[in-house]
Amino acid sequence: MKKFILITALFFLTKFSSGQEITANLSCCAFSTPAAKTYVETYISIIGNSVKYSKKINGKYAAAVDVQMTFSSNDTIRSAQRYTLNSPEIEDSTKAQNFLDLQRIPLPAGLYSLQITVTDINKKPQRSTTAKKTVLVDIDPDSVNLSQVELLEKFYKSQTKNLLNKSGYDLIPYVSSFYPPNLATLSFYAEIYNTNKVFKKEEKFLVLYYIEDVINGNKMSGFSAFVKQTPENVNPLLFSFDISSLPSGNFHLVVEVRNASNRLLSMRKTTFERFNPSVNIKMDDLAAVSTENTFVVNMKNGDTLSDYINSLRPVSSTSEIEFAENRIKAGDLKLMQQYFYNFWLARNQSNPQDAWNSYAIEVKKVNTQFGTQISKGYDTDRGRVYLQYGPPDQRVVTNAEPSSYPYEIWQYYTIRKNTSISVINQPNNSQKTNKKFIFADFDLATNNYQLIHSDARGETRDDNWQLRLVKRDNSSRSLDQQNGKPQIGGRSDDWYKDPH
Repeated sequence: MKKFILITALFFLTKFSSGQEITANLSCCAFSTPAAKTYVETYISIIGNSVKYSKKINGKYAAAVDVQMTFSSNDTIRSAQRYTLNSPEIEDSTKAQNFLDLQRIPLPAGLYSLQITVTDINKKPQRSTTAKKTVLVDIDPDSVNLSQVELLEKFYKSQTKNLLNKSGYDLIPYVSSFYPPNLATLSFYAEIYNTNKVFKKEEKFLVLYYIEDVINGNKMSGFSAFVKQTPENVNPLLFSFDISSLPSGNFHLVVEVRNASNRLLSMRKTTFERFNPSVNIKMDDLAAVSTENTFVVNMKNGDTLSDYINSLRPVSSTSEIEFAENRIKAGDLKLMQQYFYNFWLARNQSNPQDAWNSYAIEVKKVNTQFGTQISKGYDTDRGRVYLQYGPPDQRVVTNAEPSSYPYEIWQYYTIRKNTSISVINQPNNSQKTNKKFIFADFDLATNNYQLIHSDARGETRDDNWQLRLVKRDNSSRSLDQQNGKPQIGGRSDDWYKDPH
């Protein structure tokens, strides 16, 4: 099983604008040597613009990150590493690039707790962040086994010997599970072990690889292939899919090994998320959806059904929103029923009605709390964030600070998909920690709070948000000014650093 960790720390200094994230993505895969010795590869990608670059003697700039990594089992440390991860040197510190690290850690089969701590060495004062994850090493030396599946950013024939070499190729890991629209290829590497112990020398076996929908387990049409191989001590697998036509959603990349009788010998699944709004819903597909004896047959009021469909916007993909708007404009009740039913069927194959009922409860909450005289709660910024990410872990509501507009600060200990629904359009914030959203009521009387700042990926960001809160008492604004002039009783900075 492939493991992903997204590590985030916040650095709050004297000025809010100095608050910076050190962001690192970590993935790891278990492999085996030809001598049947198992090991774990760890891949760390440091987001270049999240660390500080310092000028070196040669006039170039570089970042440095202290990495501490331990693998433990049964409360005993089995492996420990500490090293400095240096970025490539660059001419311009404003053009930072992500940089990568790969480690190979010998570990016998077992269940481990991986703990990793990263520290920006150039940042003063130094602050560290720690994350933990479970890692399973489960390669059997006596049977046909697949390694775990390594997602790749790219690969090419090896020219020189280096740590990225494997099976004659340099493999550049893709240290994420999210595929945005600009990525049209999904490449991966895996290994099969011990086929020479099970099959005769010239006996053929099958390797199948395909993409399936996480929700219903169905294979995605056009995303499957197979190859025949002959037995080896280690059979390397290096394949790619063109995913330019793969729609938005959550998927498994599946690799199987089968014998000539089609008996499954080994299988691995790796989960990934695709965001591809350019792939639209087809009318012919929707027209084939049967709604007989389903919960939508009683939804016969067009206005009510339109409201239900509109409430789905916070958890819909771009193409779904556009398609739904066109169905509402057309006013065809049957097509609206088919769309609504298909929306929930895609998210809960076994009980789409239960999925809708759970979501409807949340919609009712946001309509009550965040609705205005002219807008439903789900159409407001607070309602959208609530429905997309779930209720915040901390919510600060401030209505009486002198010289400040009313505002709210929402904190999420972990940004995740709303557990009541499989969200399609959420950016790659899964497992991102300690994210905040700032809302302000500039109208003072409408309850229509606007989202003015968030540090979550894909959301509105404005490092001058504190100045916006007090702008009615700040007649001038310096380009370098971000906090506004001191306000008696103003606590926005305190609340942001420590919502409670």
